[in-house]
Formats: sequence, C-alpha cells, structure tokens
Amino acid sequence: MQIKDSVFLVTGGASGLGAATARMAAGNGGKVVIADLQADAGEALAKELGGKFAKCDVTSEADGKAAVDAAVKGFGGIHVLVNCAGIGVAERTIGKEAPHDLAQK
Repeated sequence: MQIKDSVFLVTGGASGLGAATARMAAGNGGKVVIADLQADAGEALAKELGGKFAKCDVTSEADGKAAVDAAVKGFGGIHVLVNCAGIGVAERTIGKEAPHDLAQK
C-alpha cells in the first residue's frame, strides 16, 4: 500500500491505537484526519501532524458524514479509513435486510 500522499481518516484518533495509527501514517507521508470526541487532544495531535481534526461521535451518522466532509474539503478525498473508536453493538453490522441501526448504543 502507498502511504505517502494517501488520506487517512482515523476514528478514535486522539489517543491510544488511533493516535499511534495517525502518527504512523503522517510519519510515512500520509495526510491524516483525526475524528474523535476528545477535541483538545485531537486538535493538538492534528496540529502536531499537520493534519485536520473533526469532532466525531461514531454513533452519530451526522458526525460521521461531517468527518468525511472534513477529509474531502481538507485533502480532496479519503483513501484509507481506520476505525479505532471504542463502541460496541451486539448486532450484526449488515443483516439480511439492512445495516444495523446507528442509533443503537
């Protein structure tokens, strides 16, 4: 995979595995959008890495769309999505009829 110049959207990117992923991508020439609820940490890391920050609750469809929009407006698109946000739903991601309801928490 070509990391250099690829645009990464990292959910849960303000700390832990998400922050490590964002640092790895930026350190190898990738462009990073950090999507997280932790605004202070996310904004600081985005500034450190030359990336963008989008405040995002991954259980909110509107927040998810806003994070994608931030990547498109900031860097022209998305090449890689890494989901490190901590949520858990005891439901199939995609069932026979439709994807699971994002309102489930």
